[in-house]
Amino acid sequence: MDFEIIIDNYGRYIYNYALKLSCNPSVAEDIAQETLIQAWKNISQLKDVNAIKKWLTTICLNIFRMKMRKEQGITELSYEEILELEGEGKLLKSNEPLPEDYIIVDEAIKDLQNGCFLAMVRRLTLNQRIAFSLVDMFGLPIDEAAEILELSKSATKGLLYRARMNLDSFFSDHCNLLHVNNPCSCSAWIEFSMRRDNLQKEAKKMKLIEYIDYKEKKYKYNQEVRNKIKFLYERMPDRKPSENWYSNIIAALQNKYEI
Repeated sequence: MDFEIIIDNYGRYIYNYALKLSCNPSVAEDIAQETLIQAWKNISQLKDVNAIKKWLTTICLNIFRMKMRKEQGITELSYEEILELEGEGKLLKSNEPLPEDYIIVDEAIKDLQNGCFLAMVRRLTLNQRIAFSLVDMFGLPIDEAAEILELSKSATKGLLYRARMNLDSFFSDHCNLLHVNNPCSCSAWIEFSMRRDNLQKEAKKMKLIEYIDYKEKKYKYNQEVRNKIKFLYERMPDRKPSENWYSNIIAALQNKYEI
């Protein structure tokens, strides 16, 4: 199989998979590039060319996990933690379908809004982030996400429940897309960014949030908030990597493997 064909057919797919895991465009480029390089290095292990997409996503997830564990010193879930997750998994509710015009977002603020929503996913624990990214952003069934996470379906539901509740609890009293009286407005941030010093001060405050935890706020499930958050995350558009990303991968492989 020709490597340029792999990049052309699956490069953007893997980049967006990495983006939904990392929630950081530049990190996603690095992870996706490493994924494709590792894939080519181990291409002989691919027994079924029809399974290449799943094979690539497995490599991508493993690279992301290793990166996060190395940077954050994250350990595996304990038996007690898994039991607790399985209990919370029973609380997971299915969301009702929404009309296309449920939330109307101004085109001028979509990039900022999507950037904010991606940034807050980084404030979930690693396993919550993976479960949420795979199911609510990438659209995988819970069964498949559980297989990828190597957890029971109930424990995966528990991770998804916590992730959704944590995000809902934050946005419910911050984002004015959820409620008009909430303090954080994308339009206001665009205007505010003109005053760079103030913007930097506010950005530093936001970085103080390490992990969001709905239990600290004693947040209670709200179906309307859940539906709106679901709507916004599901409709995040795919992105393109930077213009030189493809050529950089090919150059790296040519230097390393003389392809």
